[in-house]
Amino acid sequence: MKQKRLTDHFEAGPTSMEATYETKEIPAISSMLVGDDDLGDIKSNPLWPLLVETTRRNPLYPGLASYLQAHILPEKPDITPRELAGRLAISLGEALVLLDAARSGKT
Repeated sequence: MKQKRLTDHFEAGPTSMEATYETKEIPAISSMLVGDDDLGDIKSNPLWPLLVETTRRNPLYPGLASYLQAHILPEKPDITPRELAGRLAISLGEALVLLDAARSGKT
């Protein structure tokens, strides 16, 4: 008897709330569409300080920054942000901030 009460709700079909609910697709701009040539003047963008702040507040930031300094830059000092992002499995924005901090000595 109890099981029947539980399953009757689902067999009745969608409720009026479920039938009127609509989803909207929000277009997202992926960093995969950004070319390496477009990254040159990223620091002049007004959102650059927000990206830096967000990246530095990540709990993994100190470990990633020290790993970059100790292991990656000695092997390949001219690594691109896209290569670094792929190697560390982080976003392109995080890689940009890490490389900027490491190359300017602000780690």
